[in-house]
Amino acid sequence: MRVQKTTLLAAIATSCIHSTSAFAPPRTISFGTRASIISSNDGSDVYCPPLSAAGPPVISNWRYESSKGIISGTVKNHPTIPDGDLITTSAVKNPGGINENLIVQTKSGSKYKLSTAAKGGVIPAVEAKRAKEKEAAEKAAEKKRLAEEKKRLAEEKKAAVEASKKAAAEAKKAPVAVAAASKKPAPQKAAPEATPKAAPKATPKATSSPQQIDPNALRKLAKSTFSLTGTTVGPNGKYLLAGKPRQSTGRAAKIWTAYLADPNIPDVPAKFDNGDASGVQQLTIKLSPDLERIQLENSNYNKVQAGLFSGRFVKKMEYIENVPSNKRDLDGTVSALVIETGQYDLKALLAARKGLPLRGRALRDAAVSAGQCIQAVHSSNLVWTDLKTENFIVVNNDNFNKEVEDTNGSMGLPGVKGIDLESVIGKGGNPIDYSPEACPPEFAKAYMGGYGEDFVLDYSYDMWSLGMMLYELSTGKAYFDKQSPSIVTNLLCADAFETDVSKVPDKNLRDLIGQCLSLEPRKRPDITGFLLHPFFLTTGFGPFSF
Repeated sequence: MRVQKTTLLAAIATSCIHSTSAFAPPRTISFGTRASIISSNDGSDVYCPPLSAAGPPVISNWRYESSKGIISGTVKNHPTIPDGDLITTSAVKNPGGINENLIVQTKSGSKYKLSTAAKGGVIPAVEAKRAKEKEAAEKAAEKKRLAEEKKRLAEEKKAAVEASKKAAAEAKKAPVAVAAASKKPAPQKAAPEATPKAAPKATPKATSSPQQIDPNALRKLAKSTFSLTGTTVGPNGKYLLAGKPRQSTGRAAKIWTAYLADPNIPDVPAKFDNGDASGVQQLTIKLSPDLERIQLENSNYNKVQAGLFSGRFVKKMEYIENVPSNKRDLDGTVSALVIETGQYDLKALLAARKGLPLRGRALRDAAVSAGQCIQAVHSSNLVWTDLKTENFIVVNNDNFNKEVEDTNGSMGLPGVKGIDLESVIGKGGNPIDYSPEACPPEFAKAYMGGYGEDFVLDYSYDMWSLGMMLYELSTGKAYFDKQSPSIVTNLLCADAFETDVSKVPDKNLRDLIGQCLSLEPRKRPDITGFLLHPFFLTTGFGPFSF
């Protein structure tokens, strides 16, 4: 049926008069592109939609509220709402596509064109693009770093073999200093300039004493054996840096391999006696120009290791503020945190196992260690906020290849310890950074809503992270495997998001992980409930017996 324009106009005008709104502001009648106001019989002004308005309503000066998925702003060209009035839409269908000058659709089917966003408002599409660009840059940098590291290791291995042969040859030619049985070790080291006549006289009488390599030859051997850079940090060159540093994820700090220097022979690791590396202890040093952050991490290590429960964190050896160094760019410009070194982290172990999850005792060892670290943090009234597989290392264990092939977990993982307390904040405080794979949905929504810095931290944050970590260990893959950080954050914000732990093979562990991954923070267990769960108690190995 066709309807003439004059008939349609009269019908709409009549309808509008009967649905009068006594509080509508008076406007001049116009049948152009703007909305119309028609006076009714009682003198009140009634709003009518524009007859020639094209396209969906336009929302300007808008803001997106991620926690509810809605958009609010000033509307124009709406069929029932006057121009300039405020409008709040129902939940948007595709939050990730929200951007200026685009049409969005709500879950109820309504369509709106978004004009300019409010100043300071979050534009999801722009944030997602920035996150993707940042992620791409980080991946490229990591790929480059890995390639350089592989090349460096190959070169160092080759150089080490050649240098070792050369140093051994030089050591045979070097003068031999032998200690007499009646003399103390100290005088030997205090007299490196002894005349050549002294050494030959004692040589035939000391066949049972080990020969000492010439200091210069020992330095060359140490440099090739430990990949020493020649850089020292600490008072009097206390620590020797080795290899190439690793960048602390998303931060200014650099992580170095290091060795305690021999106080009597500069540039040589302590206990590298006669070229024997078996007694040398490897350390890890974090050097950071961000004094506030490294002070916070040092304070956090002190708190958790001095608390009621010390947990299973790596041992902190020393903290040196504005550390001295023989390199000008480091001297006094960075601070150092010296900690115990691990052989590999759990993320690397899973990668080497190529999707094979942890099983049996190995899985329980890792789960208990993580639980006890959280127990130490929470008992100190702190929230970790960065619990993930990369932040758990295995110490005092050179059985990496055997662990990779241990399909049933019979070897266990008794050396699992936690690291990186840089992001630990007091309960009730606000986060200073976050890892998408470790953050719970309630924080992801706050972050996407633009108020992540004001999010109030509670212990339930870490319990979610603990569930995600155990899911990865027990299935061999992260919950959001191969998803970018921006996609992970958007998935956590989705109204339809629900956790699925059906791939966890162990029934009791599946129940425990399911509790930790509850979408309702108050329903997640506290750390005591976690450690007393049947997964630990029914295996014959209680959480405190490892």
